[in-house]
Amino acid sequence: MDDWELWKKKAYERMIRDKEIGYLDPDIYDVLVTFFKREKSFTYSSCSGRITIIDSYLPWIRKNSTIIFKNHLGITEDDVKDILEKPQVYRLWLVSQGPILHVYTKDWEEAWDIIKIARNAGFKHSGVLTVNNKGILVELKTGIKLVQLLRENSEQQVSEDQIKTLVKISNEVLKKGKDKLWELQKLVEESLKAKVTA
Repeated sequence: MDDWELWKKKAYERMIRDKEIGYLDPDIYDVLVTFFKREKSFTYSSCSGRITIIDSYLPWIRKNSTIIFKNHLGITEDDVKDILEKPQVYRLWLVSQGPILHVYTKDWEEAWDIIKIARNAGFKHSGVLTVNNKGILVELKTGIKLVQLLRENSEQQVSEDQIKTLVKISNEVLKKGKDKLWELQKLVEESLKAKVTA
């Protein structure tokens, strides 16, 4: 077994372990397994899409920011109301974003194949991130994202209608991302079948 095969084996074992302890996104396992079935690919540190609420001065600042809500399956009005009942440090931002997958490939031909498949599935912001001892790291990413200021400070009132609208749209955005994820899985499965019949 060469070094690349060993990295793939370890990544698969880590994925199974993450699934068993509940760390893996609940709806991404089948997608990741599909990539592992390709001879020259394996996934690493991927997200099926999620909704978060962040306490931060600006949503992209990580220093001193806190994720106070995270769910890969959606958000409810009660979730938002519960958060708004508590004090905050900075501003509250609601972020709904599509899936991001990281795929290591053994060679450049496989990397370009994966990028082509991903772009056909709607992952338009896909490309090579780096090359290291695990192989060629490809990031598969859609442009699907919503960032919305939920509340400026603890004194600001957020109406029932605002909450209802934000929850509805956030879940719609999340679903659009999931649809792209299922399309990606379908295209990767089709590429596997094409290789078998070739």
